[in-house]
Amino acid sequence: KIAAMTVGFSGADIENLVNEAALHAARTDATTLTDLDFLYARDKVVMGTERKDLINVSERARIACHESGHALTALLSPHSDPVQKVSIVPRGQPLGMTEQLPVEDRHNIDDVFLKERLQILLGGRCAEKLIYGNTSSGAASDLKEATHLARSMVVNWGMSELLGPVGFSDG
Repeated sequence: KIAAMTVGFSGADIENLVNEAALHAARTDATTLTDLDFLYARDKVVMGTERKDLINVSERARIACHESGHALTALLSPHSDPVQKVSIVPRGQPLGMTEQLPVEDRHNIDDVFLKERLQILLGGRCAEKLIYGNTSSGAASDLKEATHLARSMVVNWGMSELLGPVGFSDG
C-alpha cells in the first residue's frame, strides 16, 4: 500500500514520510505505526501542512463544488486513474485537492488518457461555472497544469490534431 502511495518519491521523500508517520504516532502515544499514520504523513509530505485558515462557509462550499467537479469528471472518465482522495482542507498553497493514483506505472501515455486528463483538470472550473454562473481564482493551478499538458501534447508529442482552437475536436 505504501509503495503505491509513494510513486515518484525519492529516498529523502520516503525518509521524510517515515519520520512524519513516527511523529504522528508518537503524538497519540502509539507504540507502532499504522496505515493511518502513513496516510497522515503522506498528505503532509505531498500536500503540505494543514493550514488553520478560517475559510467562511460560502468559500468552503465553492471549494467543495470545484473539487467535486474534478472528482465527478474523473469518475466518469473510463481511461483515467481512479480517484483516491478528495479534500477541502487547505494544505500548503491549495485550498482543496482531488487526488488520483495510478493503478500501474505508465511510461507511454496515449492520447485518450491525455484528453481525459485535460477534461479532469478543467472539471473543477466547469463545476463552478455551472453551479455559480461564474468562475474564481481557485482554478489557477489547474489552468497552469492544463496549459502545460496541452502544450506538451502539441509541441513534444505531435498531437495537435486532437486539440481544436478552443478545446477538443469532435474526434
